[in-house]
Amino acid sequence: MTGTKRDQPKVNAKTDGNRTQMTYRKIKEMMFNYDIVPGQRLIFVDFANRLGVSRTPINNALSILANEGFLDFIPNQGYRVHEITQEEASHLYEVREIIELGAIEPTIRKVSPEKLKDLERQRKLYEKSVVEQVTRGRFTLDQEFHACYVRMAENPYLTDYFREIYQRIFLRHRIEGLPVGRTREVVLEHKEIFKAISMKDVETTKKLIKHHIKAGRDYIFSAIFGQKST
Repeated sequence: MTGTKRDQPKVNAKTDGNRTQMTYRKIKEMMFNYDIVPGQRLIFVDFANRLGVSRTPINNALSILANEGFLDFIPNQGYRVHEITQEEASHLYEVREIIELGAIEPTIRKVSPEKLKDLERQRKLYEKSVVEQVTRGRFTLDQEFHACYVRMAENPYLTDYFREIYQRIFLRHRIEGLPVGRTREVVLEHKEIFKAISMKDVETTKKLIKHHIKAGRDYIFSAIFGQKST
């Protein structure tokens, strides 16, 4: 006689969901830290050992990341970290610029000493990483500086969309071999953007951000695709 429902193990959907989300966050963190890199094939057993979870939450997390475009599923091979194409990068940088420039007017209209203090803290964290030559996690610090002034507009959708676009750019290309000179320029450009925001100068801030994004785009395009963006 087969077991009754009382004899069978209970499935806790909430617990499974929490494990999937935890696994998802940890894998994405590994991508940000370049513990796993674009083009790399992902092995279930390795993740199970490193994260201490079963196959199910790993499979669920990888499926979510694939649906979001961070991974590619290859039949009979499994998942690989997605590598960005030039066309894809062009579109993403365009959206990033639209979001950041669109946030500036409400950001400056709602600026406060507390918000500026937080923005300055984020700016200094990135600068410190450059001075100390910390490469892993530097993109995260850069993201947080930009996300900080987008968040100052007090529109959570803008902040969420910015983070998604930023991650779609920087989690999809390798950092090995990227020229290091650009980081010093970024520190100076961050200072100029902070100063313009603190002075509540909308037009100058927009001009500086547009230049900053283009310079970063040209840097990435030159290093990865061998040419400047158009």
